[in-house]
Amino acid sequence: MIKGEKIRFDIHNILFAIYKYNKTLNNTSIKNIIESYKSKDLAFLNNVTLNSMRLHLHSLKIINRYIKKKIRDHEKILLISAITQIVFLDFKEYAVINCSVEIAKKLGLYPGLINASLKKIARNKENLKKTSIVYDDLPIWFKKNTTYLSINEKKKFLKNFFKEPDLHIVFKNIKSFENFEETLIKTSDISGFLLDKKNIKNKKSFINGEWWVQDFCSFFPIYNFVFKNARLKILDSCAAPGGKSFQLLANNFKVVLNDKSRLRIETLKNNLKRLNFKAKIINKDFIKFEEDKKFDIIILDVPCSAVGTIRKNPEIFFKSASPDFAQLHFLQKNMLNKASNLLNKGGFIIYMTCSFLKNETVDQINSFLKENGNFLLSKFEIKQNDINYSRLIRDDFMMTIPDNVLNFNTDGYFSAYLRKIK
Repeated sequence: MIKGEKIRFDIHNILFAIYKYNKTLNNTSIKNIIESYKSKDLAFLNNVTLNSMRLHLHSLKIINRYIKKKIRDHEKILLISAITQIVFLDFKEYAVINCSVEIAKKLGLYPGLINASLKKIARNKENLKKTSIVYDDLPIWFKKNTTYLSINEKKKFLKNFFKEPDLHIVFKNIKSFENFEETLIKTSDISGFLLDKKNIKNKKSFINGEWWVQDFCSFFPIYNFVFKNARLKILDSCAAPGGKSFQLLANNFKVVLNDKSRLRIETLKNNLKRLNFKAKIINKDFIKFEEDKKFDIIILDVPCSAVGTIRKNPEIFFKSASPDFAQLHFLQKNMLNKASNLLNKGGFIIYMTCSFLKNETVDQINSFLKENGNFLLSKFEIKQNDINYSRLIRDDFMMTIPDNVLNFNTDGYFSAYLRKIK
């Protein structure tokens, strides 16, 4: 086996499982492959895997330019990975081509096609770096669900969705923020974008539990909400990995943390331990909650297509199948209805979703309000007068598409404050 062949073969198998069988990077078999690598090799695997998915539409355009015949799925995935390495990551061409040819042999493909195509592509890679995509190149299901976006919003999305996300971190308090050992671009008195994203888990302040990673757009709805007193009964209905609850726990609010997934509960517990937070944890299906106990605030970060996190989760576009919108909409509606029954009069549902698709956000809220006359949409007012923050607000909602907010790459996100008036 030539050097680099095994890791590239593993990358191919990961990409194929995601593309063909709609697996995710959290799938057990895929995680086992990833966790078998350490340090430098792990960085290589993540770099190639994630960028192959982020840039696969660009790579497909290049494939179609050089190969006119119909190719098999394994050939497609192998070429996408190789093109990403040669054209967009500037890896050594001969190493990528040699490994790809050997992998083709193992898969029973035609190695001559792989070899000849990649050599042609390598010779023209400087021009191919300029390959761009148009909106029509995006998945059919996505185009169907984004007809409402303006031309400018579509341009923004095309410009940003395939870029690596920036790392936003949130601190337990102002003192921890001010004592941080590295350079931050401030987004609030307790948060900022971290410029050095390497080895974050080895940073002393991380080990000491002074901060956690949380995208700015996920952080903002809780940070912006006015929690009037410390005696509020608060439920985070889908809490793991915990960022939104940590914001409240850091300010001495009592929060009940629930999550349906046992695996995610373990992640939540580990995060709480590192941060030295204590909270009641429940592992239940939120829709099956008993309704004898009521809350003043329910954070409802519902399951969704997650298309707003496309930069962190590029498999969303890479998979051959679309999200199951019918099931997601049904679940979102039921969770809103359950939250309404668990809420005290005068209380709030903070509805959140890492999607900007209208059918998971504005339409879902409007439908809920139409069916529940005892709720009002509370205006999403910004606590501080900042023009950068005001860009996040549309009407009475918070909504962003993957964009450069505060000059950094942030997620697409949606939030609404729903108040129970009777």
